[in-house]
Amino acid sequence: MIGFRRVCLVVLWGALIPLSVEGDDALEKEQIEKWSAYYLQQAKSYELRLADPGDETLTLVPEPVLRWQNPLRSTTHGECFVWTRDGKAVGFASIFSYPIENNQRNVARAFNSFADGPLVADDDGRPFWQAPSVSKEEWQMVPGSPEVASSAARRLFQMRSLARQFSAQLGGTDGDEQRTLRLMAAPLYRYASQDDAEKDGALFAFVMGTDPEIILLIESRETDSGLKWFFLAARHSYTTLVLRHQDREVWRYTRREHSPRYLSQHGIDLQPAVLE
Repeated sequence: MIGFRRVCLVVLWGALIPLSVEGDDALEKEQIEKWSAYYLQQAKSYELRLADPGDETLTLVPEPVLRWQNPLRSTTHGECFVWTRDGKAVGFASIFSYPIENNQRNVARAFNSFADGPLVADDDGRPFWQAPSVSKEEWQMVPGSPEVASSAARRLFQMRSLARQFSAQLGGTDGDEQRTLRLMAAPLYRYASQDDAEKDGALFAFVMGTDPEIILLIESRETDSGLKWFFLAARHSYTTLVLRHQDREVWRYTRREHSPRYLSQHGIDLQPAVLE
């Protein structure tokens, strides 16, 4: 795969970091950085807004939260980005590419909305997606949720421990091979407003290689008995997905099922296989 094939990589807080660069690997690293700059430029061209109330523009986190590749689709690579409101993750996107004929790469994008209200996405001022609100019923309390801790450090420990209680699988329908997905140990994104337990939360990913297939959002939310931990699952793949909590199925996406808060578009751009 151009830009990823011969570089030794390590996962560090969700990002793929080159360990060493020598000889031909220097060209590989150069391509990685050029593609990274391209993906970021694409992300910056998007404007995500909360349509109601006030048509409020969301804030793009200035750096990608994940650089990924997929070992089963080894020529595909991409990066993930987060848009926020008051530090809370509201929009999520993968921007990625894969080779096609004539020594070119096809560029694609996949979006998720976690917004409590309708969300609108523009590309250089041209609307390309509208997503409805997340319903209250989609948020589920984590079974056996502990009392939300008072300190930011302790809450992060709680969220990481709760995320490890989940497991996930991909495929199993239409002839797709069923595969167990891996939970990335560190969250992709932690809410910026960490000192306010009512707004604390983090995005986790179940991945194939380092390619996110399910996004798991864990968030502290108010209940009649005080703050509790809730979760929201979102598909980030085309195929059947299953999420379990301690062996009990708690969420499922079935292939070809309509998902209004998810968008996948291919062919949004064509680029040469090797960027100049």
